[in-house]
Amino acid sequence: MLENLVRANKDMTETIDIAFVFDDKFSDLFKVAMYSIAKNTKSNLAVHIVDCGIPEESKGLIRKFISEFKNISSTEFKIPKRIEALENYTIPAHFSTAIFYRLAIPKVFPELNRVIYLDCDTIAVGDISELWNEDLNGRPFGAVEEDGNFFNEKTKWRRMKEINFHEDKHYYNSGILLIDTKQFEKSQIFERVIEFVKNTDLRLLSPEQDAMNLCLADDEHMTLSPKYNFIPFASFSKECLKKVKNPTIMHYAGKKPWEMNKKVIRFAALCGMKKYHMAMMLKYWEYADYVDKKKFSNRNIFHTLKFLYKCFFQPIEQFISRKCCHSIKSLFEQQRKKV
Repeated sequence: MLENLVRANKDMTETIDIAFVFDDKFSDLFKVAMYSIAKNTKSNLAVHIVDCGIPEESKGLIRKFISEFKNISSTEFKIPKRIEALENYTIPAHFSTAIFYRLAIPKVFPELNRVIYLDCDTIAVGDISELWNEDLNGRPFGAVEEDGNFFNEKTKWRRMKEINFHEDKHYYNSGILLIDTKQFEKSQIFERVIEFVKNTDLRLLSPEQDAMNLCLADDEHMTLSPKYNFIPFASFSKECLKKVKNPTIMHYAGKKPWEMNKKVIRFAALCGMKKYHMAMMLKYWEYADYVDKKKFSNRNIFHTLKFLYKCFFQPIEQFISRKCCHSIKSLFEQQRKKV
């Protein structure tokens, strides 16, 4: 009885350290992620932001927004040192050098012992204290292994070949990390990844993630449950959801709900179209509407139509194409036999 009381008291006073890395472009997405975490987590939270270009006005708005939540005890912004080694590195257009600063979190916030890092394109739909209390068994960090940001098997293996990734190794996603800062620094993860990126001739589409998987050993990370980094639009997500049942964190890698027009998506859902995909989109808006309903509701309809095309018309087109190819092939074989 006393043991249970002590444990309950510990849970109430526990403070979970969370880190984000972003510039002003992602300020609204950060608010959505942070609101979802605060709403679904009972423990106290401390927020640490690696500032990659956030104006003072935006910082003020972020502080004001975060002050609304009683379970967030503190918020701090710190500007990291420039990564001079990558100043001439050509990064893919949809990224910025900010992606590398997640690996510098132990340097920017050396006072932390353990920290959860999250991408801004995430929402928590469960209590993240579960992730916080995962045992890393002395390893520098924990991550969720996946089939990569490759949304079908054909793309996956083509990318694996492009980056010389050995099929026996396990590829993990770096969008959510549980970091033991002391072990992370001791293992010189940041230095090794930056050195690898600086010297490689490989085409890295997800630079820091590919580099981590290529230059670090498998036993340097702890494999975490997929429920902590559930990617709704990956090709394996439905099967994964059956196993996980209740994800803790959703990671919108690939298709972005905030780029869609919510009214069109909601209409598609009401018509019963692709219920799973529509539900995953609408789940994001449950939290985005609290941040700014108008801003997140009327997004570009072009992206929405493109998404609907991929959901409905592209599979039909591919099916017809396969049937036609099969028919043509059969016809040629019959003609060849006659000859």
